[in-house]
Amino acid sequence: VAITGPNTGGKTVTLKTLGLAALMAKAGLYVPAKEPIELPWFQQVLADIGDEQSIEQSLSTFSGHIKRIGRILAALTPAADSPAADSPVADNSLVLLDEVGAGTDPSEGSALAIALLRHLADQARFTVATTHYGELKALKYQDDRFENASVKFDDVTLSPTYRLLWGIPGRSNALTIASRLGLDDTIVAAAQAMVGSGSSQDVNTVIAGLEAQRQAQEAKAADTAALLAETEKLHTEVSRKAAFLKERERELQQQQEQAVQAAVADARADIARVIRQLQQGDPSAQKAQKARDQVSAIAARHAPPKPAPAKPAGFKPRVGDRLRIPSLGQTAEVLTDPDADGKLTVRFGLMKMTVGLGDVESLQGQKAEVPPPKVTPLPPTPAPPAPAIRTTQNTFDLRGMRVAEAEGVLEEAIAAAAGPIWLIHGHGTGKLKRGVQEFLKHHPQVQKFEAADQADGGTGVTIAYPR
Repeated sequence: VAITGPNTGGKTVTLKTLGLAALMAKAGLYVPAKEPIELPWFQQVLADIGDEQSIEQSLSTFSGHIKRIGRILAALTPAADSPAADSPVADNSLVLLDEVGAGTDPSEGSALAIALLRHLADQARFTVATTHYGELKALKYQDDRFENASVKFDDVTLSPTYRLLWGIPGRSNALTIASRLGLDDTIVAAAQAMVGSGSSQDVNTVIAGLEAQRQAQEAKAADTAALLAETEKLHTEVSRKAAFLKERERELQQQQEQAVQAAVADARADIARVIRQLQQGDPSAQKAQKARDQVSAIAARHAPPKPAPAKPAGFKPRVGDRLRIPSLGQTAEVLTDPDADGKLTVRFGLMKMTVGLGDVESLQGQKAEVPPPKVTPLPPTPAPPAPAIRTTQNTFDLRGMRVAEAEGVLEEAIAAAAGPIWLIHGHGTGKLKRGVQEFLKHHPQVQKFEAADQADGGTGVTIAYPR
């Protein structure tokens, strides 16, 4: 990684922070960064940071750097001796180089820096170098093992922001900083003229444009994050309201079911009361009709309300009117009035066709009034028979009789019956029950017979229905 940017921009601070974070992780310390944090394991951290000039040791800035870099290279395991045959990198080390290639002729220094970084790309796991050489910015586009980074600098206050911008090379801004620090404007202007005559100014312009684009993208990303947070908040609110409405719907449904059950229970109680009143006295046709009317009134009172009829469409096409045929996307003229079947002839352009009232609408979108379909009248449905009510007049106790005796009683009961009759034969040995049911089975005036309800005796009582 080649980190570029202005002087006093924070490049060296970046190297020191990265080296300290790697050493803290090796020591088991918490890394001062926002989670989640992922750091590779480095066997060693090798750094060339700072300027070790020494008259006593006859070391210049350049020679001091070279001496330390030599010790770094010596500390790396050669690729040929790597125990991991499948790994393209020999040594799992972090190498930090500050101002690589500085302190000598720029052309030779940049060439030396490029050769050194390519060698380290083969020998070390991860190398980070700071530089002012423009040639190092182009390594990314020549070798996919390299990446650019820059430190963000506040041009107004001439102070670093300590933010690392990934993927974008930085500008040195040396002339701007020199002018802000009080260097003579004439000198700065002359230097600016010489810089502008070369291609480096174009590169700086491109880099400035990239920085502006990155700032715009960061602003958009912040807006997007805020919008996403608001969307999640709204989603949570909508989900909460949907759950509340669903629960409310369930409660209303339960209340409706309870109301229906209560209405059914009330209706059953009213019908049972009418039946008890009829059983208490002598039955007659007038009382039976009255009981039937009471049951019908109870059924009508507890029946669900009928839905309101839909409002008929109001559009009635006439000859000469213009209307729309939605299925064809055409506007047509009415040639004939609708017939009894709701058919009419229309014309659009040179075409004539017959359409139904359900296929047309007015120009304002109003539907046509469709005549009701012809229905063949059905014969009147006979009124349902009065409910079968057991009384003392239609109940016959046959217990203790022989089958022959019971048949005589049955013959008279069937002949005089005006409705169903209840025959009490009990259980006993079952002979009387079988004889009674066999007699009813072959009697021409008996429509059907069945066992009574459990409340009326169950299988110990047979109900016969004369024709």
